Amino acid sequence: MSAALVIGFAACSNDDVPVQEGDSNDIPAAYTLITKGVFVVNSGTIYQGIDGSLTYFDYTTGQQSWDIYKIANGKSLGGDPSDVIVYGEKVYIVGSDENTIFILHVRTHREINQVSTTALLGDEEGRTPRRIVAYDGQVYFTTHGGYVAAIDTINFALQQKYQVGSAPEGLAFGERETLYVANSDWGYGNGSISKIDITTGNATEIRNDKVMYPQEIAVIDDALYVLDWGYYNDDWCQLFDAGVYKIRGNDAQLVVPNATGMTVAGYMIYTFNDPLGGTGPTYSTYDIRSNHLSTLNLNGDATHRLVSPSAISVDQNTGYIYIASRQLDPDTGSPSETLPGFVNVYDNTGQFLKSFDTGVEPHKIEFYYDLQRYAY
Repeated sequence: MSAALVIGFAACSNDDVPVQEGDSNDIPAAYTLITKGVFVVNSGTIYQGIDGSLTYFDYTTGQQSWDIYKIANGKSLGGDPSDVIVYGEKVYIVGSDENTIFILHVRTHREINQVSTTALLGDEEGRTPRRIVAYDGQVYFTTHGGYVAAIDTINFALQQKYQVGSAPEGLAFGERETLYVANSDWGYGNGSISKIDITTGNATEIRNDKVMYPQEIAVIDDALYVLDWGYYNDDWCQLFDAGVYKIRGNDAQLVVPNATGMTVAGYMIYTFNDPLGGTGPTYSTYDIRSNHLSTLNLNGDATHRLVSPSAISVDQNTGYIYIASRQLDPDTGSPSETLPGFVNVYDNTGQFLKSFDTGVEPHKIEFYYDLQRYAY
């Protein structure tokens, strides 16, 4: 898959029209792509009784809501929502503890449907859904039951399921309808990458001694870029550094040492590093074409300092960098798992632009793009 901008949008506003996957070259000549807003899924802190939530910042009005799902639907997302995507006219939220995919209308935020992953796949195979992607009118999600499942975007019925490795997390499509899955093995050091041909259903595992705890995966041209969290001991102290590995064939090369979060925009990888027991976060950029790794210096955010980054994403339209963070607990001096978090926005040089608040434990940032007709 090339590094072109990939966005799903519908041909019109009718929810019954199948959504199509397109890229920047599919935009009609009379239209331009604009960023309408940004969603942030917040996982909450279940052992403190704090449910997850969905924050939305509206670019058109400048307004934000810490929990747009509860406002629009009068109920909670429940415990530990772990991922969110916008595809066509819908928003898909993965509810890990609820074993549910929540499906909302992208503009009204009203719930269209819920898909029980355990009802769809069985109690064991469907337990703990984790991550989600969309491709060619279907939505694919991983479960800690060791499966990837595909549902359609109209009736939300099961289309296919694929058995993969242990505790799968992030997933991404490559060329020739190939789906790659990062099997984390829940941090026990035996992670792998599943390669699925969705036309035949054949699945194989890619193993490498350097890949122990894979979390995120991106496919750029003929290589995989995998965020690996390294290896921790029984006390969750990091023994081997996390980082981003470039995998081509049987070769795995560490291209970004010291990274615990990543996002990809075009041919650029943006990362942060903030391991348990570390000395504070650092940030970097990696240019895939030139193989150049640089430190990303963030400036101008003294009154909104990032203390514990938890998610990173880039607006493909503006190039602005969005980084979510926990805030500092004034009583303990440590990052809080019970106070609302926030997102800082930086330009592509690292200059601070603005900040907005989120719910507790912001976990994933997702942009909502739309087409706007040129005014002549």
